[in-house]
Amino acid sequence: MAVVKQPNTCSLKLRYQKGVNGNGDPVYVNRTYSKVKTTANDQELYEVAMSISSLQTTPVQGIYRVDDSQLINQ
Repeated sequence: MAVVKQPNTCSLKLRYQKGVNGNGDPVYVNRTYSKVKTTANDQELYEVAMSISSLQTTPVQGIYRVDDSQLINQ
């Protein structure tokens, strides 16, 4: 029997550095965009993330694809 992955949801998370704390450590804020098509490829998501980040005053520090899938034994 083979195990197959069935995609459920996908979201795009962008991380921005909003400053530093009292110790000089970076403070990050995340913006999550849900309901992304599970069929979207990584290049498309990256281009969308860069378009969104171009509207921000703070440069993006990280771009993350968050997939949720179910494993099914067939």
